Amino acid sequence: MGVWFVTKSLLLGNRAGSRSRPRRLGLLRRPLVALVALAAAGALAAGCGNNSGSGGYSTGGYGSGGAAPTSNPPSGVATVTTASTKLGMILVDGSGRTLYLFEKDQPNQSACSGACVAAWPVDPGSGTPKAGGDVKASLLGTISRSDNTTQVTYNHHPLYYYSGDSGAGQQNGQGVDAFGAAWFVVAPNGAKVG
Repeated sequence: MGVWFVTKSLLLGNRAGSRSRPRRLGLLRRPLVALVALAAAGALAAGCGNNSGSGGYSTGGYGSGGAAPTSNPPSGVATVTTASTKLGMILVDGSGRTLYLFEKDQPNQSACSGACVAAWPVDPGSGTPKAGGDVKASLLGTISRSDNTTQVTYNHHPLYYYSGDSGAGQQNGQGVDAFGAAWFVVAPNGAKVG
């Protein structure tokens, strides 16, 4: 009877131990599974944020796995200057960040709002913008937007940043077709570079 009791205790003990171990592992796995699910949902949400068409160009960072969006554009008196790039001489702000025009815009009127402005932040400004480099001061101006903000213009084109440019010297928005038309960097003469 002593052997039977020991054997039975060992068998029951092993079963009890085998039940508790997977249960403990299951409890530990739940937070890990939740964390992986949250990371996957975040990646999926970021991938769904891209509203650009094919256009034959890479859109860089916004809504894709590329660079993180830039911080909000600087406020105050805007400076528009020029920089020499692989696309030629183009307009940039005082920090060297590339400026773009939107082909859907009308002269001195922006067609970009809502989600469009989230992807293509406006070049804001208060007061008369300053010209630098090869920028013609006579082509600089501002418009009042429907949201009561001010946007810098050049040759009557409202100017924008691209959220896919993570810093100065990038032109990831060049040729992107998004929000109903294409986006291009701007030459010192006020024309699109394309």
